Amino acid sequence: MEETRHHGWIASARKREGSTCQQHDGSQGGQVIPSIDDLPEDIFRHIHALMPLRDAARAACASQIFWKSWRCYPNLTLSKESLGLSRIVFGEGKMIRDLSQTKMTRDLFSKVDHILKNHSGVGMKKLELKLVWCNKVDYCYLSNWLCIAVTAGIEELTMSLPRKSEVAYNFPCSLLFSGSENSIKYLQLAGCAFRPTAGLDCWRRLTKLWLDRVLITGDELENLLSNSFTLEWLGLSSCTEIVCVKIPCQLQRLSFLEVGQCIKLQEIESNAPNVSTFHFFGKFVKISFGGSLQLQVKDIQIRSLCQSNIFWYVRTKLMPSVPNVETLHISSCNEVYSRSAYASYCI
Repeated sequence: MEETRHHGWIASARKREGSTCQQHDGSQGGQVIPSIDDLPEDIFRHIHALMPLRDAARAACASQIFWKSWRCYPNLTLSKESLGLSRIVFGEGKMIRDLSQTKMTRDLFSKVDHILKNHSGVGMKKLELKLVWCNKVDYCYLSNWLCIAVTAGIEELTMSLPRKSEVAYNFPCSLLFSGSENSIKYLQLAGCAFRPTAGLDCWRRLTKLWLDRVLITGDELENLLSNSFTLEWLGLSSCTEIVCVKIPCQLQRLSFLEVGQCIKLQEIESNAPNVSTFHFFGKFVKISFGGSLQLQVKDIQIRSLCQSNIFWYVRTKLMPSVPNVETLHISSCNEVYSRSAYASYCI
């Protein structure tokens, strides 16, 4: 009896094992169980796009299917952190540090170049080149990478270059105005020269522009803005060549304007009719709002650390032109306190 039960248990176990083997073989009862390899390609791309960059690259190394979707990876954030190059061993003395920084820069450029040259150009939507900590940038690489991205129909482009460079990189503006490839919606540049001319085509899709430590004159900026009819957000920081910022009335969609730390700046003149938020940081300058803008401004922030009488200027000159302001934030370290002026301001 025991032997019969024993043999029955073995037979039952073998039956279950056989059933499991059939499932692993991809069939059960004559029906084929779908494999992950049978998923549509667009689903693979969607799954892959949700992975962080380093995980997506590792998946591509482990799977032929993910390798195909890696060549169409949409959001490329390329920096020493995202590529695993952030650990630098600093030794005693400047020479050791310079060698470590040079090696990191060389490895970073090698990896970025490999990634972009092996990208198919299909599906690329966002490219971030964060090179601010590199000790030397080869501009030939930059031009090639930008050409690849723009040709692919990039929508968001961010490029941050080192703070101290002997010669500023001259951004190839003509790349952004090449007919059907004018697809940029978001552009953020830092540490370069940007020289748009009056003859360039309009920005058909640009909605957000941020320029930081960019060499561009007031006239060049005005030429750029006068052809940016879809612009909604504009930020300018540490642009040392700008003397006057003029916002043309054609910018009907512009709602956010921020200007800060432009050392030669003397005046901001805005005629865009729908700006609701205005932020200013740095040495205080003449600010004027024209057209129907005065009815739209709701939020103003002004921070000046080296001047006095900011409160007086805002109260007497600025506020009368923007009667519908709901939030006003002013910071000034050198302001001279006056009880009568404060009382008058509060009233």
